[in-house]
Amino acid sequence: MKKVLIIFGCIILVLLAALFIIPIAFKDQIKAGIDKALAESLDADVVWDVEDFDISLFRNFPNATANLNNFGVLNHAPFEGQILFAVEQFEVEVDLFSLFGDQIKINGIKLNHPEIKIKVLEDGTANYDIAIADTTAVDPATDTAAVAYNIGIDHWEITHGHVVYDDKTMPIFLEIVGLNHSGSGDFTQDIFDLSTKTVADSVTVEFDGIEYITKKRAEIDAVLTISDEYGKYTFKENTAKINDFALSFDGYLALLEDGSMDMDLTYGTQENSFKSLLSLVPGVYTEGFNDIETEGSLAFDGAVKGKYDSLHMPAFNLNMKVNEAMFKYPDLPTAVKNINMDLAVANEDGVIDNTVVNLKTLHLEFGSNPFDAKLLVKNLYNYDMDANVKGKLNLEELSRMFPLEGMALKGSFNVDMSASGVYDSVKQVIPAINGVMSMQNGYVKTAEFPYALENLSFDAKVADPSGKMSDFKAEVNNFNMVMDGEPFAASLVFENLDNYTWDLTAKGGVDLEKITKVFPLEGMELTGKIDADIETAGKMSELEAERYQNLPTSGKVTVSKFTYKDSELPYDVTISDAQVSFDPQKMTINNYKGTVGKSDMTINGSVSNYIGYMFGENQIIKGNMNFSSNMLDLNEFMSEEEDPATTVTEEESYGVIQVPEDIDFVLHSNIKTVKVMDMDITNATGDIIVKDGIANLSGLKFNLLGGDFGVNGAYNAKDIKNPKYDFSLDIDQLSTQKAFQTFNVVKAFAPIAKDVDGKVSTDFKISGLLDDEMMPKMESVDGSGVLKILQASMTDSKIIKGITSLTKLSDTDEVTIKDLLLSITIEDGQLKVKPFDVKIAGYTTTVAGATGFNGGIDYSLKMDVPAGKLGSQFNGLISKYAGGSTSENSTIPVTIGLGGTYDDPKPKLLMDEQEEQVKTAVKEKAKEEVKEKASELLDEVKDEKAKEVIGNILNRDKKDTTKTEETKEPEIDVDKAKDKIKDLFKKKKDN
Repeated sequence: MKKVLIIFGCIILVLLAALFIIPIAFKDQIKAGIDKALAESLDADVVWDVEDFDISLFRNFPNATANLNNFGVLNHAPFEGQILFAVEQFEVEVDLFSLFGDQIKINGIKLNHPEIKIKVLEDGTANYDIAIADTTAVDPATDTAAVAYNIGIDHWEITHGHVVYDDKTMPIFLEIVGLNHSGSGDFTQDIFDLSTKTVADSVTVEFDGIEYITKKRAEIDAVLTISDEYGKYTFKENTAKINDFALSFDGYLALLEDGSMDMDLTYGTQENSFKSLLSLVPGVYTEGFNDIETEGSLAFDGAVKGKYDSLHMPAFNLNMKVNEAMFKYPDLPTAVKNINMDLAVANEDGVIDNTVVNLKTLHLEFGSNPFDAKLLVKNLYNYDMDANVKGKLNLEELSRMFPLEGMALKGSFNVDMSASGVYDSVKQVIPAINGVMSMQNGYVKTAEFPYALENLSFDAKVADPSGKMSDFKAEVNNFNMVMDGEPFAASLVFENLDNYTWDLTAKGGVDLEKITKVFPLEGMELTGKIDADIETAGKMSELEAERYQNLPTSGKVTVSKFTYKDSELPYDVTISDAQVSFDPQKMTINNYKGTVGKSDMTINGSVSNYIGYMFGENQIIKGNMNFSSNMLDLNEFMSEEEDPATTVTEEESYGVIQVPEDIDFVLHSNIKTVKVMDMDITNATGDIIVKDGIANLSGLKFNLLGGDFGVNGAYNAKDIKNPKYDFSLDIDQLSTQKAFQTFNVVKAFAPIAKDVDGKVSTDFKISGLLDDEMMPKMESVDGSGVLKILQASMTDSKIIKGITSLTKLSDTDEVTIKDLLLSITIEDGQLKVKPFDVKIAGYTTTVAGATGFNGGIDYSLKMDVPAGKLGSQFNGLISKYAGGSTSENSTIPVTIGLGGTYDDPKPKLLMDEQEEQVKTAVKEKAKEEVKEKASELLDEVKDEKAKEVIGNILNRDKKDTTKTEETKEPEIDVDKAKDKIKDLFKKKKDN
């Protein structure tokens, strides 16, 4: 027995040692297994370190305690690198023996400093949707191995939490800072009480861009009875508190099978002091809030009852009463007193349009200034209302009673307005309105902006006694203000909502930089000063009928030191100085000087139909302008297109410039330098006529690449995918090599230009389509004209080397071209050249043929070459037809064909044509030789018969016009003539 006990004791020791050692010795293996499982199941990065992971079996034995510190989950795209969940310390305590039963018992869960950030995009994509679909998962409906255990949680705790819920689909934003929460409940029971306590240092709630709760402290103590398999939640003991405003709830919430919610709740305040309501006002809850003097009582209650889902709202009501209230800030002399309010909001059927809002009474006294309001709105579809607002406010006194941090107010504001009736846009009915407002000696200054609005004053009236839109009238008289020393004055009469009628005058200076500091423009920056003196009046019917002469509008605007920057524009706009005067017919621009990006411009001229262009539809603005510039950089106005999947290489991609179709302008231009793509155009003068979406160039002259250009024609980008051009070009002294480097048309159709050093002149017409980089589509190019080369040379050309490969010509390293006139056409994707003569190695050569835009060439070269300069192929032909009798100095016509491409030419002898040419040439040469020899011997021959034979040979090929075809002598047979002469000479010698 003793041995058995010893053995049993040893086993216990080994087991205890294993329980202590295993969690430490196998941390890395455990982490690797967890990481693998997480990677297979989650589309996110789970960050944790094995050194921050700890399992203890003895600290709370028989409970196992697991600790994990510095744990986080980071999202993938489209929330790349953003935190979904992170926690400084995560602790779970589990009953060890419950792992072997049918119920896992968790004694406690603790989260310290958790960060939870939930985001949902407008398309419904949520950052918490990180689970990878398991294609091998068993269908729960067919899984016969039901789970035989459940989980019980004794208590849980969250300390110092930060929660953000940002849902763009609703859109709602919730942020909780300093969240401390604890709870307990026996989830293993069918019916149990869930006890929770929650405290948040700051809660912000924003819905549809409006903040309803701003950084308020919240406390919730609640005991909920949970039943019906977690489907029903009944309020028992509970208090929800925001700042000092506390509510309690009775009733229940029930989750129904169709996904909707049934609710029957009543709520009300436990605290009936006015101070608790005041704590909800933004900016009031400060460290000194407890020292605010308050009086008065508060009654607040309501109910919510009915079904809630995406299609239904529950019925609800809210009642709030404030009686004989007041409040006064410490150390301030004046109180807001005699505050009385009676508000009831009711909806009996859950249809939101049937909501009734009844503000029966609202009365406040700001020192000695009373303010009263009433409002009854019977529904939210035609807003049947009865409202009245009346008050006289001393703004400086008001700011002392209710201080607004960083803002100073002065002035006397009076209002007395009433409205009664319905608003029905279909029937063109509005409530009857009668009201007056005025401001005297106004002053507004905030800490955020350095400038104050001073001497602010106006008198305003609004009236519509009948409720008809045509009887509406609003007047603003004597509006004046001064901003940093700049006065501004205006008056306005606006009436008849059926046919808007206005009469406006405005005069004064506006500093745009100061205005935008008071009223910021997101992503925009404006500076400069505008002085205006404007009068305008009219009716919308006249405007719509385009009877602009009936819209008396006149005035003058001066702009100086203006700058405009926009985050969406790649360039800035400035106006150093400009004066604009206008009447209903036209606007005259004088001395406009400014820049757009790198481009400067000076403009004078006039613009007509500007009123119709601004207010009408399909209106065309017309103008006649003088435009001058030292430098105009058109590249800045081209839209750069970048494909994120590709890398920009040597050539930058430009967008198509589209000409607006609602502009009819004549621009008389004088520009020193124009930058377009990688070209610099200088001394540009002429007219640019913009009309119907087409830019016509008339008499445009400029210098480019060392040459003088004259251009007439049109650029048409109405079809943005297929912009067109049609130009007549008059070019003088253009560098051939620069033309090759600059113009794609030259590169494609005249690659020889890169080897020609010289200048050309041309009178050429060209048309076609452009691609999305503003480059010609080569297959669409059509053109014709004459090209003149006064003096040029071509060196190291593969074309010439190809010719020499078939001949023995020398001195071909350089070809000189002089006074050459070429007739050229471009059609069907080919540049075609009519025959022209050029000297190669001193021999006149006739060239003709075509170059395709794809680089292919097809040319023929014809030249007379001495027989001794010909290659073996030519010598064979000469021997065949001349029997070797042709001398090396005899010239033979040569025809060479050039195929392939310019950079890889394929020269060849055109055999059929060449053979016929050699045969003819040899015969002609032999004929001349016979005649020459016969002439030499004629004087030596004494025999009359011989003289007759020789004379017949010499005269045989002379044309006798007196003979008919039948009587003409046959052509001389050169071979037979030779034989006859040889025989004759032989006989003479023999005799």
